[in-house]
Amino acid sequence: MAALDRISCSPIALLEFVVGQVMLEVDASWHAPVLQLPPATPHHSSSAGEVALSPIQLAAARFSIASIFFLIPLGRAVVQRRVSGGDLLRLVVLGLFAYTIYFWLQYTGVQQTSAGVASILVVGLIPLATALLSRLTGTAKLTRLQVAALLLGLAGVFSVALQQGLEGLGVRRDANFALGALCLVGNAVVFAFYSMLSKRWMRTVSPVVLTGGAMLSGALGLILLTLTDPSANRWSDLGRLSEIQIVALLFLALICSVAAYFAYNLALTRTPADRAAMFVYFEPVVAVTLGTLLLGERLSWQSILGTLLIAVSVLIVQRAKDQGRGA
Repeated sequence: MAALDRISCSPIALLEFVVGQVMLEVDASWHAPVLQLPPATPHHSSSAGEVALSPIQLAAARFSIASIFFLIPLGRAVVQRRVSGGDLLRLVVLGLFAYTIYFWLQYTGVQQTSAGVASILVVGLIPLATALLSRLTGTAKLTRLQVAALLLGLAGVFSVALQQGLEGLGVRRDANFALGALCLVGNAVVFAFYSMLSKRWMRTVSPVVLTGGAMLSGALGLILLTLTDPSANRWSDLGRLSEIQIVALLFLALICSVAAYFAYNLALTRTPADRAAMFVYFEPVVAVTLGTLLLGERLSWQSILGTLLIAVSVLIVQRAKDQGRGA
């Protein structure tokens, strides 16, 4: 128990965060092969009898379904006046920021770059962005040792992403790639703001209300985005999904949205945002592990090295913070 307390504020918080991150990584792994195709052919069949949803339409559908499960606690909080008008406004802003803008930046970035580049720029920069925001807002100090640990974790993410060599990253020298890379950097910054704001606003709003209110607002924003391009986002296609696609959509909605986001927000109430962000480095490790266990992919030395670097970086940050707290 004492060892776990050194890693996080409490074993429960660590478990909640790990569950949330595992589910969010399963989310990324589950998306592409089942429900969507490359953007050049958004409505061709991915296999016999199956249709493909655009990335934004898929996000809108999953979060719309997930929001339904938060309507009762959200409505009860409003009726019982446990949330103010200011709280509701903050939930709307948080939802548009953390779901609508976040996923638009993510999908645009991935489409213009590659999954490997996205892993480095998003996963690698989220802990750095969160740590810098914590320092700028005065909620946490940033020492040289912590900066070194963050860079070590970034090196670990880079190592995992290099399983197929530099050629596998698909780096290009053109305006579209630069735009995609910029979107991915913005994506990491948005996630950092989400963590900071969620932690701050959950001082007066419960995790379930914050998760539900933000998710509902974000879902509505994503729906509005799909309406800007109706030819690429035909909602009638939802009625033509195959059984396995429906199961995949429900998995995304129930496990990767309801369970994962609630677990993440609940963990933020017990764990500093900059400390929690360090565990984001484990997302590519989880992806590689799932690929090895479920898809029979080969475990490369780059993945093993990256995992070790990430683990060491997280331990350094946790130990440094514990020493600072005890001083």
